Amino acid sequence: MKPLSAAEIRARFLRFFESHGHQVMASDSLVPANDPTLLFTGAGMNQFKDMFLGKGTLPWRRVATAQKCLRVPDLDNVGVTPRHHTFFEMLGNFSFGDYFKKDCIAWEWAFFAEVCGIPAEQMVVTIYRDDDEAYEVWTKHVGLPPEKVYRFGEKENFWPAEAPSKGPNGPCGPCSEIYFDSRPGEPYPDRKGLESLPADRFTEIGNCVFTQFDRRSDGTLVPLPQKNIDVGLGLERIAAVLQGARNNFETELFRPYLDHVARATGVPYGRDPQRDVRMRRIADHVRAITFCIADGALPANEGRGYVVRKILRRAARDGYELGLQRPFLFEMVDGVGGLMGDPYPELRSHAVQCRAVIKGEEENFLTVYRQGMARLDEFLAAAVRPAAGLPTPGSGEFAFQLHDTYGFPVDITQKVMEDRGHRLDEPGFAAAMAAQRQRARASMATADAVFSASVAVKLRDAGHRPGPFTGYTDLAADTVLQAIVGDGDHLLARAEPGQKVVLVAAATPFYAQGGGQVGDRGQLRTATGGAAIANTTALDGFHLHQATVTAGYLEAGRPCTLQVDELARSATERNHTATHLLHAALRKVLGGHVSQAGSEVSPERLRFDYTQPEKPAAEQLQRVEDEVNAQILLANEVQAVVRPLEAARRLGFVALFGEKYGETVRTLQVGEFSRELCGGTHVRNSGNIGSFRIVAETAVAAGTRRLEAITGTAALEQAQRERHQLSTLSAALKVPPARVVDRVQELVDELKKVRKDLEKALAPDLETELGRLRGVAAVRDGVHSVVFERPGLSPKDAQELLRSAQRAMDPLVAVVLSPVEGEVHVVAAVSPSLLARIKAGDLVKTVTAVLGGGGGGRPELAQGKGKDLSRLAAAAAAATAAIAAAGLR
Repeated sequence: MKPLSAAEIRARFLRFFESHGHQVMASDSLVPANDPTLLFTGAGMNQFKDMFLGKGTLPWRRVATAQKCLRVPDLDNVGVTPRHHTFFEMLGNFSFGDYFKKDCIAWEWAFFAEVCGIPAEQMVVTIYRDDDEAYEVWTKHVGLPPEKVYRFGEKENFWPAEAPSKGPNGPCGPCSEIYFDSRPGEPYPDRKGLESLPADRFTEIGNCVFTQFDRRSDGTLVPLPQKNIDVGLGLERIAAVLQGARNNFETELFRPYLDHVARATGVPYGRDPQRDVRMRRIADHVRAITFCIADGALPANEGRGYVVRKILRRAARDGYELGLQRPFLFEMVDGVGGLMGDPYPELRSHAVQCRAVIKGEEENFLTVYRQGMARLDEFLAAAVRPAAGLPTPGSGEFAFQLHDTYGFPVDITQKVMEDRGHRLDEPGFAAAMAAQRQRARASMATADAVFSASVAVKLRDAGHRPGPFTGYTDLAADTVLQAIVGDGDHLLARAEPGQKVVLVAAATPFYAQGGGQVGDRGQLRTATGGAAIANTTALDGFHLHQATVTAGYLEAGRPCTLQVDELARSATERNHTATHLLHAALRKVLGGHVSQAGSEVSPERLRFDYTQPEKPAAEQLQRVEDEVNAQILLANEVQAVVRPLEAARRLGFVALFGEKYGETVRTLQVGEFSRELCGGTHVRNSGNIGSFRIVAETAVAAGTRRLEAITGTAALEQAQRERHQLSTLSAALKVPPARVVDRVQELVDELKKVRKDLEKALAPDLETELGRLRGVAAVRDGVHSVVFERPGLSPKDAQELLRSAQRAMDPLVAVVLSPVEGEVHVVAAVSPSLLARIKAGDLVKTVTAVLGGGGGGRPELAQGKGKDLSRLAAAAAAATAAIAAAGLR
């Protein structure tokens, strides 16, 4: 068996199936374009759902792909087992009503045995228990001995798993899996009671799904008129087999990342099993986050962004535990691109953005990690200490929240709790984790609607075809109302007043939402009625006008007139062209690392997200704004030309972050200043923008910032409002407009002085307070101790009071409790000579726990606060008891 690189395996697979009549297609994005039921592309078949239904528009019935995939239900197994991953590549060949089991099985076997060179004696297969057709192909046509063919049930060899008994309804079928046998000389496992092949010996390297049934609501499996093939082969697993690696991580797909971490930490891979798990997890996760970000899935607090952030933080936490208490993941982005950039060029073209985003997220994680420790401190300060041997109430759920939200290691939570006399509720934590895994599996499982027909499929079934978009040159069109789509995506013959519907026309000037630009709004009129169109979207070539019937009624098939809202479109065009100028200006002022990370262009404003590690200075933003306005004043022609994608790239046109392009693209050029790929609508001359003003600058995520801006009449109206506000301030301050800023600064300085004088006048007489404190202090064996209640004392003043007390009464242990505006501030001090017996931080935690709060600090000086004023006397008693317990009172 000759070792093959992953790149060679991928190339051989695609060439092999191309030679058998398959059209080789590019991988779909990890972010599914037309499937809102999925967070990520998790299988090669995802982009072909309509083809499997017999409703798709692809001209080919045989297709082969190398598809990038992401799955997260088994996140906790990554790095622990030899073969679990988040990101992986699936080599797939598909038949849409063309060939079936005989050809499929023969070709998969030929690929493994002849193309890859895996010996026949090292492969066994499994089939569904009732699939006699597959059994016959394997034994009679391929020639496998019967003992190499295992029959298993619907959980192991049916897709979706357990579909016959549990659903979902819809297309399904048996599957046949191909396994590599790592110990071919040993007897095969006893079939009696066997439900799956032992994983320590057999590695699944391919799965052939035979989609031949339609499951009905009563559980019956009805044969489909079109039988399909869906094959998925795991590239990482095949590489491990052909390279003789013990696990997937020891192939060239992962080894460079293991080596990088080893160099960074000074500890080689393979020395410590626990460290190895963390290193493997980092190797997996850095690939996943780089691919996700390159496809436009940025870290966030919800949706797919939450998944990306969670994966990133797990890897960052592993690095922290390995001793890398600094950003390090971003350093491996170029390595991912170097290894995988040929089949996936977006890794190289978006490397700058990936590095910036990942580095910023890592920097944030270090802060978050420390916040997790602070949260744990607060929880333990307020927690009720359990009886010996019993878990601390609520600790399981709390530990899960730390783990899930902050990426905080549960083993550290457990260790800290034990050190402080608490015990983790491990069953509670396990239950919370199990519930989370179930939610993850449910979100990734095949939904009931996985093969439901889309609106586009239903429109095609009714004989409709997508019509042309005429909106680059026209804002109105006389056309035909092809279809009316109502609730549940049902096609309607008629729509009544007030009804919300989706309208499809034979041609349309309405731009469909895409590329950051909002969809057009406007009106539709027919001889019988009219509708207000609030937005326009696109699906599989169809323009979908989201509308409400406002007058009369609408009937499908009638002539109609579509009219785009001209004012809204013009404002949108100004903002869209300004967005291109803004992008170019940012790169000019801030540097070439700047790249678009998202945008939204509407009539009201433009929003532009861009990669930038730190907040730009006000002077830099002013230069950006000036640069854009200078380009507007040049009144350059805006040129839109359709070109081949490769030609556009050679000419320097910028492809946007997260966008997917076809073989031909529309290019947009503004003078010599801006060149981008763009399908949106724009002004014809940069001078039409009028003026440009930045109105907001914020952070979106680590390494990503956001600018909001306005143009044209919106910019003019804001300038007029600001002029009015300046005039009003000028009159109120009784100074000319040019003196307003100076006068406001003078007033601010005066106010600061008055406040300082007032604070000095109201400040407590600490010398008097010290006398009162000494009057209530107790002395035992030369040690002074005091619990002192003084309302209205700030923490700063309390600390100063205790420093004076320590100078006057050393050695001293003291606690000050000061009710202030509904809270009780607690400050404790302990002389250095007493630290072996009691610590200020422990005192504060004891007292604030009684008050329903928390706190901490250094052993000699600490502070905190609580909110339960009714417990003030109990808190004072707790402080006295703690001092007495240390033998100091």
